[in-house]
Amino acid sequence: MSRNQHWRHFVPQRGQAPTDTVVLEGGRQLSSIRTLEEAADFIDRLKSLPAPDSPDEQRERLRTLLLAQTPRAVRAQIQMDRHKHGYHHREKRLYELIDFNDSFVSLVLASAPADLPGLAERLRSDMTRLCRRLKTSMFSREQFDAIVRGLSREIAVFRAAHDEGFEAHMTSRVEDAFGIDMIITNPTTQQVLNIDCKTPPAFRHRLEDLVHDGRISEAQLLEADERDFITMPQRRGDRTVPVTLLCIRPDTLGEISDFTFDQPARLTALLERVFASTA
Repeated sequence: MSRNQHWRHFVPQRGQAPTDTVVLEGGRQLSSIRTLEEAADFIDRLKSLPAPDSPDEQRERLRTLLLAQTPRAVRAQIQMDRHKHGYHHREKRLYELIDFNDSFVSLVLASAPADLPGLAERLRSDMTRLCRRLKTSMFSREQFDAIVRGLSREIAVFRAAHDEGFEAHMTSRVEDAFGIDMIITNPTTQQVLNIDCKTPPAFRHRLEDLVHDGRISEAQLLEADERDFITMPQRRGDRTVPVTLLCIRPDTLGEISDFTFDQPARLTALLERVFASTA
């Protein structure tokens, strides 16, 4: 069976909400989903399809996937917030939320710069419409904004690194066991950084944990807090990988607008300092 027989590009009719962009074999599309179970089946089938032929088709595929993942990601977020100290299905719910975040990042990175302004709000509107049709909860404004802010930091770092001449590869949170958000390579020296982006509070908290665990000294904490980064070996099983905790501090890197640093050269300067420290 040819790739085009697996799915086809769907052009909404006039006045129809543009949420039905991918139609699977057999006619199943986003507008036909009525339950979380049907959404889960749709997600699995969409993921199993061959890679699209064009960037436009890839963006539509990612957008449809993200929307289909929304209802269960909302459920996961609600349950995670309600049971902060763990519960029976926590691992499954965490996977669903991580999978949603990965799709969100992939969609933004596949979008043209001209499409980024207002993208988050357009997605929120489509997500709300879908959740309303399924009679499921939608992210609260606070939850959605927190997700967008968190992912915006990672995306801005990735985009700036790529645009400033570094090689950048975004990792999958589902597959990664080291907490690495992305891998950045200096093409001149072939040095590699495994980056874990942190907000200033999360960065400071992690440094304090490292002191508490005896892995760094108070002096090293102060030095890392001043430099906005620290590289530490992370062990998982029989593997050890150097991971750089990178503090995404507005005072250092400037503000982020539409998933993009207003002053991307500031990130270049910080990355060059990190590379120099590992030389």
